[in-house]
Amino acid sequence: MIVRRWLAGLAALAAALSSSTALAWSEASHQVTGAIAWQDLKARHPAELAELLGLIRQHQDYRKFQPFLAGFSPELQERGAFEVLGRWPDDIRGGPEDHPDWHYQLRVVYGRTWLWPFENGNAAFGFGYNYTKLANPCAPAAERAKAIGWLIHIVGDVQQPLHAGHQMTDTFSATDRAGELAFVKRPNGVVKDLHHFWDETLDDSGVTLPAGQDNWADALIAIWPRERLARELSREGEPRMLFASYLDESAELARLVGYHGTFLRATADPAAAPMVTPAEQAEGIALAQRRIATGGYRIADLLARAIRDAKAATWTCPV
Repeated sequence: MIVRRWLAGLAALAAALSSSTALAWSEASHQVTGAIAWQDLKARHPAELAELLGLIRQHQDYRKFQPFLAGFSPELQERGAFEVLGRWPDDIRGGPEDHPDWHYQLRVVYGRTWLWPFENGNAAFGFGYNYTKLANPCAPAAERAKAIGWLIHIVGDVQQPLHAGHQMTDTFSATDRAGELAFVKRPNGVVKDLHHFWDETLDDSGVTLPAGQDNWADALIAIWPRERLARELSREGEPRMLFASYLDESAELARLVGYHGTFLRATADPAAAPMVTPAEQAEGIALAQRRIATGGYRIADLLARAIRDAKAATWTCPV
């Protein structure tokens, strides 16, 4: 009987995780990763950027992007295209092309790690599928354009620690679903589940742009230039191996930062949510800013690499 209940509980857990609707970063933050990627490509890989922009114009929803891009200068329209593609996979949620499990790949990093040693989610598959599509010179341009959007989004997603790790404890016996079921209170009194505590750091924590900056992309590039992120950006290897290392890195950050201190006292009842200390809030803001900047640079590097891989392909495309 105990074994049957345990197996039933695991089955319920798997079903709950597979249907999770967790998002990573807010729409604005996803746009920031896209903008950072565009600026980095413009500075370091202009030829690849031109190729990417040509594909993006073949995107099936490119006409729908125009209201967002209208009124910008031609150069800012280029940046805007990367911004809107960064949030596009969230905008199509619930539609026929939605892939909910491409947005995360979770492992239990705190509590009963021995009970659920499996990963839930298919971010690694989604990344590999779309990288292969973009790097295939024979794939239709519209399909390669969609792959650009998915790559910007997925690589950005997995920089968020609670898209790679969550907890399983007495309080959250079927996990806290990437923090969605665990509540804390910001120092300003606003109650948030842990997942959205991280998602909305740039736009819901009271943090303001540094003096002299008018957007978060430029601000984060100034705070976190590539040379400050040498450890994160110097890795080498096949793209899927790199992506796997991003997941490992985020899961470790979930363990070390996402689930410690006040966060470990998060409650299932929003009314009883403990208040995060100002120091913990500041640590969260600093980490989120670093992760968003890192995501932007990693996106740029991988997109440029996929374009180079496509150009280096030696097969002949069928007519």
